[in-house]
Parts: sequence; C-alpha cells; structure tokens
Amino acid sequence: MTQAPRTTLRLIAVAWPFVLIVLLQTALATFSLQVTSSLRAFVSGESLWSKGQHDALYYLNRYAESGNRSFVARYHQAMAIPMGDRAARLALEADQPDVGAAFEGFLAGGNHPDDIPNIIWLFRYFRWLPVMEACIRDWRTAEGVLMQLLPIGEGIDTSRHINEADRRDIIRQLDEINALVTPLTKRFSDRLGEGTRQVQTVLFVSNAVMALVFILLTVWRLNSFLAHRRDIEEQLSHNANHDDLTGLPNRRLFEERLARALEEPGSRHALMFIDLDQFKAVNDNGGHAAGDALLRRISHDLDKAIRGTDLLARLGGDEFGIVLPNCAPEDALRIGLRLREIAEAIDFVWNGHRYSISASIGVVHLGGRSYTLQEALRAADIACYMAKEKGRNRVHVFETTDAAQTQFTANLNWVQRLHRALEEDSFRLFSQEIATIDGSGAPAEHCEILLRLEEEGKLLAPGAFIPAAERFGLMPALDRWVVRHALDIIGRRMGAASGTYSINLSGLTLKDDTFLPFLREMLRRSRVPANVLCFEITETSAIENLDEAIAFMNAMRAMGCRFALDDFGVGMSSLTYLKRLPVDYVKIDGSFVRDMLTDKADWMTVEMINQISHLAGRKTIAEFVENADILTALRTIGVDYAQGYFLGRPEPFLPDASGTVIPLRRADVA
Repeated sequence: MTQAPRTTLRLIAVAWPFVLIVLLQTALATFSLQVTSSLRAFVSGESLWSKGQHDALYYLNRYAESGNRSFVARYHQAMAIPMGDRAARLALEADQPDVGAAFEGFLAGGNHPDDIPNIIWLFRYFRWLPVMEACIRDWRTAEGVLMQLLPIGEGIDTSRHINEADRRDIIRQLDEINALVTPLTKRFSDRLGEGTRQVQTVLFVSNAVMALVFILLTVWRLNSFLAHRRDIEEQLSHNANHDDLTGLPNRRLFEERLARALEEPGSRHALMFIDLDQFKAVNDNGGHAAGDALLRRISHDLDKAIRGTDLLARLGGDEFGIVLPNCAPEDALRIGLRLREIAEAIDFVWNGHRYSISASIGVVHLGGRSYTLQEALRAADIACYMAKEKGRNRVHVFETTDAAQTQFTANLNWVQRLHRALEEDSFRLFSQEIATIDGSGAPAEHCEILLRLEEEGKLLAPGAFIPAAERFGLMPALDRWVVRHALDIIGRRMGAASGTYSINLSGLTLKDDTFLPFLREMLRRSRVPANVLCFEITETSAIENLDEAIAFMNAMRAMGCRFALDDFGVGMSSLTYLKRLPVDYVKIDGSFVRDMLTDKADWMTVEMINQISHLAGRKTIAEFVENADILTALRTIGVDYAQGYFLGRPEPFLPDASGTVIPLRRADVA
C-alpha cells in the first residue's frame, strides 16, 4: 500500500521542474495571445477613431462649401465614434472604473463587441506602461482639439441657413482644427504602432527566454538523470561484486581477480582459503545477529592485516578467500600464520558472553605449476579441509606429494561420483539371507538389504564409497535412496508382508528430524507394513548420540518397525547401554565370528555377547559365517541367527525374488 505513494512522490520530485516550466510556458503563451489580441483590438479601435474624426471634419467642410444639410447628418454619425471612445475612456479613468459604461462607449465607437473586453483589459491593466501612457496622452490632446467641432456643429444645428461670411468663418475654423488634429492623430497612430511592435518584441523575447530555460532545464535534468543512472549502475556493479554484510568483494569478483592472476605468465601468486572453526557455536548461541557482528569484525581485522595489493573476499558463510599477487611461498605462509593469530586473538563479546574463535587456513602456491581457475579453487579448498582435519586452528600448505591430502582428494572425488549416482540411479540393491541356526527354518523371508554402486559395468561394494559418504554428510541421502527403492521392491515381492527386511541406517540419519516424516510417506505410498522392516544401526553411532538414538528408535518402533544393533562388540563399553537401547536383535561383529575357532578370546567374546543379549531379551545374529564348523560352534553357544557366505551370498534384490547370485570379485571393488 505504501509503495504507490512513495513512487508518486518520487515521480513528482523528478517531474516538478518540467511541470512548472510547461505551466509557465502555457501561461506566457496565453498571456501573449491575450496581449496580441488586445493590441489588435486597440489598433482597430484607433483606426475607427481616426477615421471618425477625419470624417467629421470632412462632412462639416462639405456642408460649409455646399450648404447641403445631408452632410450635417453624416457629420453627427462620424462624430459619434470619437465621442463614444471618449465616454469609454472617461468611464475607465474614473476613480471607480465603470466597465459597463466603457463597454457601451466603445460599442458606440464602432468597435466589435468581441474586441471590446480586450480593449478594456489592456486599458485598465497596462495604461501605466510608458508607451501606453504616451498613446493615451496623444489621444486626450487630439480629442481636446476635436472637441472644438462641437460648438461649430451646434451652431449649424440651430441655424438652418448660413451666410457667406459664416461659411468662410466655418471653413477657416475647420482648417485650423484640421491643421492641429492631423499631426496629433498621426502621432497617436505612430506611437500605438511602435508600442505594439515593442510589446510584440517583448513577448517574443519572453517566449524565447522561456523556451531557452526549458531547454536548459531539460539538459540539466537529463544530465542529472544520467549522473543518477551512473550512480545506480556503479552501485549495482558494487553490489554485484561485493558482500552486503561485510562490504568485502564477493566470490564473483574474487574469481575474476584470480582468473586474471592465473593468466599472467611467469608470475608467483598465492591463493588462500580461510574457514572459521567455531562460527557455528556463535550463531547457535548468540543468534544470527552475533554471527553477523563477528563476521564484520573479523573481516575488518583480516583486511587490515594483508598487503595493499592483496584481495580479501567473503566467499559465503564463514569462508573467506585471499588472492596474493606476486607473493613468494615463504611470504604467503607468513601471512597465513599472522592471519591465524589475528583470528585466534579476537576477543568477541556478545550480550555479556565471550566467544573464542580460530581459523583453519589453506594456502596454495600458484607459481610452481599451471593451474586453471577450478583447479586452483579446488586445491585451496582441499588445503583448508586438511587444516581442519589435522586439528583446526592451523595453516596447511597444499602439496601434491602429501599422502593424507591425496586420500582426502580421492574422497572428494567420491562426493561428485555419489552425487552423480544419486541423480542417475546408479545404485543397486542386493540382499543376503539371515537364517536360523537351530535348523528349524523360517517360513518367511529374512534378509539384509545391501547397497552396491554400478559404474561402467562394475559393482562396487560399500567399503569403497561409504567412508567418503559418511565424511562428507551424504549418508542421509543414500539411506533415503535405499529406503525408497527397497520399499518399492518389497511392495511387489510375493509374501513380503510376513518377512523381515533389514536396512542399514547411518548415524547422521539418526539425527535427521525429517527422516520420520519421509519414512511415513514412503510406507503410505508403498503400502508396505512397517513391521516387516528392521533397521540396523551400528553400536558406535547409537552410543555416540544415545538419547537421540533412543528417541529416534522409539518413534519408529511406535510405527511398527524393529531394530538391530550392528557390529556389536567392537566397543565393549557399550554392553552397559544394551538394556537402554530398544533393539530386537544384536548382530555380533564378524571380526569375532571369523576367527572364533582358532582364537579362544574371540570364542569367549561371542559367547559373552550372546549370553548378555539373551539376558537383555534380545536375539543374536552372527555375521561372517563362512563354513559349517563356525555354524556348528554358534549352534553350540546358542546364537539365534547366522549370516554369511556359507549360508548365502548377496544376490540382486528384485521384485520377483529370483535374482541371480553375482559374487563380488576383488577386481569389482574399487
């Protein structure tokens, strides 16, 4: 609602000079037209006045010469014109001008009714002008001379006949009057013409000046518009290349400057990435206002600490980048160490709380080899990650010979491959049977659903890509892919409603508040009963977030799902938490099962886990059962279920439950 008034006010602020000039120009044009019309009417009236007084003299003179009384009547008609104008002038010159009497007088003077208002307007409001004063003065003088005709006319009217002496006397008087009034009349006409020309000149100059003012104003406003537009363009360009919060250059300008630096041949530049280590704690505890204040503070401090030729940019969030032109490796390291010290020394207080931060810094020397823009950015990103991996609050220099860095780079490559696999549905589901050890056999299917990745016709086992997925937070996406596709297949398998299908969940998924709504929606769509699902979680992920894991598991158990504690026994301290975790199965880690026949400690570990699990009311599943002897030993101990190559290899998990076994060869695992 407020936008329209603001826009209107802005338009008025911009347009008012033009509106004013247009109004003034219109007013001046109207005034000029009025003055011109009035002058034309006045000149026309003067012409009638001159003709009237001339005709009055002429007809009296003819009467005196001929004695014809018809000329006397014509004299009176002619004399009525200047007399009417005289009456009008006297009415307008009175202390209280009588416009009505003036109108009747000018009408008697032979003026057109449409012209009379203009004559009256000009006389009333502009007789003070010098030219008008002179014209009216000549008018009065000529009129005074002309008034001498009135006694002559009256004498002629009272005497029907004149003698020769009277005739000669009248002619003499008329000649004298004519000699006086003729130059006065001419001067009146000349002055009026000159005044008209002067007024027209003034009006022309006024209109020309107004037009010039309009042109100058237009040019001025256009220049103002262009200057304002340049300011806006500069501001937009600045905004497009700078961060709103800190005022630093943004990623766009940073990459442009870095690209130009990389194009310079033979130069020794350096690139630096900075990531704040405890920034999330500031945002979580102090709010975004605290985080923004901290970012402004550290941006200011870092910018003061670098060289004048260096470019510090905010790349996003709590990440910064620096392009260091012509910077030797030892200088780049020295600058990086100083920036780390500056970040560590910042004493940030917000609402009475003191926060300490640090920075992980990655440095890349660009002079040793030829980098593309993406390669340079990737190298700096890896160096910054390595600084965090090695304990944070440190500077790591990118080195192609660093083994840990090479492994980290390989994991980063997996991130792209996994994203592509999710987009292209390149994952495949396999299943492996979980069998009862007592030999009774379960009529319903019981299996664990396993994940494989297909690339270029090869199947890759989870050990190849799960570590990278866990390290870079991709496990929730993989878990959702497995759940979605597994439910789709389970929903189409015969007898699936009475089976048990185990699906692995990562520790990150246990913390995901959106997973439960997702699972409910998937169950609704697939119409698979929740009680056929058994989710496997590792003991380490469960114990690491015990309270969250228990809440998560209870919520899913309320839906009907079951749980298995996977890889149990790796962390023996977790035995104390077994009673608290709401699980149905305990899977004994295969590292104990595989060597239990030759290692007494492993045998005792398996036996102890089985006994404790049974005491806690949980059934046990032994992994890595690879031969009949291990199966017999597990039966002796009393383990409930077994899983391993001896009982069944993983096979494709398909809707028709008739998948062909595809054993994984070492060549298939990369």
